[in-house]
Amino acid sequence: MEKKYFTISEICEKTGLNPHILRYWEKKTGLIRPIRLSAGHRRYTLNDLENIIKIKDLIYLKGFSLKGISKIRKNLEAEGTLVSAAKENKKLKTEKAFLKSILKDLKSIEKAL
Repeated sequence: MEKKYFTISEICEKTGLNPHILRYWEKKTGLIRPIRLSAGHRRYTLNDLENIIKIKDLIYLKGFSLKGISKIRKNLEAEGTLVSAAKENKKLKTEKAFLKSILKDLKSIEKAL
């Protein structure tokens, strides 16, 4: 059975990062959002772990800054919003065309009566 939640110590062990770095990244990027227990302890999900590894690679291997990563995140979110809006628009156009065809059929039925 795969583990669902990880402590900060377990995340540090898996990534080789120090706890203060994780806490800093959490504040600065918004990409890491651990669950907080009532005592204030953090619990990280598998998604958090994946994001931490991506951030680590972007910083240490590709030379990005946290500010740059935050900008990328915002752009991707905006792009995702645009894609969602485009899909919704396409869906609405299809529905509109369908409703127009129904209206046309109803008008021709009305004329026949």
